[in-house]
Amino acid sequence: MSHYPFPDTRRSRVLFGLFLAAMLYLARDTLLTSSVLGFVRAQVLMLAVMAGAAVVFIVYNRHAWRALVKDRRLIGLALVSAGLLLPMVGKQDWQLMYFSVLVCVWFGVFLTFFTDSNQVARTYVLIITAVGLFSLLATYVLRRLPDAGLLAVPVFTNSKDIPFYNFLLSYVSVSYDKNRNFSIFREPGVHQYFLLLGLFLNNYLVRWEKERSLWLVNLALGAVMLSTLATGGYVEMALFALLLFFDKKLYKNKYILLTLAVLLAAGAALVLRAYLEQNMLWWEIYAMFISKFSGQGTSVSDRVGSVALNLGFFLRSPLFGADIAEVLYAIENNTSSSLLMFAIFGLLGGLLHVAGWIALVWKTKRGLVAKLGLLAILFMSFNTQNLIADVFFWLLPTMALTESLRKD
Repeated sequence: MSHYPFPDTRRSRVLFGLFLAAMLYLARDTLLTSSVLGFVRAQVLMLAVMAGAAVVFIVYNRHAWRALVKDRRLIGLALVSAGLLLPMVGKQDWQLMYFSVLVCVWFGVFLTFFTDSNQVARTYVLIITAVGLFSLLATYVLRRLPDAGLLAVPVFTNSKDIPFYNFLLSYVSVSYDKNRNFSIFREPGVHQYFLLLGLFLNNYLVRWEKERSLWLVNLALGAVMLSTLATGGYVEMALFALLLFFDKKLYKNKYILLTLAVLLAAGAALVLRAYLEQNMLWWEIYAMFISKFSGQGTSVSDRVGSVALNLGFFLRSPLFGADIAEVLYAIENNTSSSLLMFAIFGLLGGLLHVAGWIALVWKTKRGLVAKLGLLAILFMSFNTQNLIADVFFWLLPTMALTESLRKD
């Protein structure tokens, strides 16, 4: 598989970082897309950014056009495109979401022409860490200024008429769930997926020059994850930390053991104090873990219902799946991304999605048990939300799958 890289200079790396950051902010599941710019404007702008990058690539490699048009990745793209659009034609379900998913796949394959998944992973981790740290500042410090009337900050409302302060690079709920960190995403439950992806990449794909960079990023992403107050994010991060602890034999490092002991003791003391005082923190913990799993809310039932519903749609029509509108609106919150792929795109679309994530995890070159554990945790993270048309749901899995098929 031929590679057509741009010059490896500081300027090109910065430009690529800005390009990927723009794609993140314009992704389908951000508040910039759903509320600030509006869905149509944001999606058109995202496509324009993609097209601009493609034009730059083609112009830079204009002398290699014969090799580009003969590249076997284009044949693969044609086959994948046919496989993803076949359900649309077979069902005569003329919806643009089929193309939205297809564009995400195209984008991932396009990046393999001039970069690789490891470099994209490093850039992504740097971006999501910077975005996350600023979101902490905005949510818990900067918000105090407009709250006190000391600073005029633009306010917008999301699709549920919830007002948000617009800090440009982060969005903070004015009153509803104001203690939860939305960052740039439509809800904290979506935010946790991007953070967990960052933690996975940071520990298993990114290669830092200094080990302390790894742990500083882990601490930053962990702190941001805690600020989401997302039950799924907490469970996934705990399982990920446990897997990491044993997989990388961190129990042999006395400094890590000491740090872990201090953090666990501090956390236990904080929870005990919250319980005794019955303060705001306790009621957040109560809402996250006690009421949610005791039948007092709809979060768990919605997700279980989503799994059962999508599985039923797939079994009813395994080849082409069901119509998009029928699947998405059959239940109020259809959240299981993996089964949504099978329910809407049938067997080929579902298997493409699963194969991509397997390829990404297999790049870690860990043992089978660790790989299966990582897959399970990652699948937990994106099966609490519908992310199937988000670029960053497909980007790295598509790149990893494409790279795994190359002939060395």
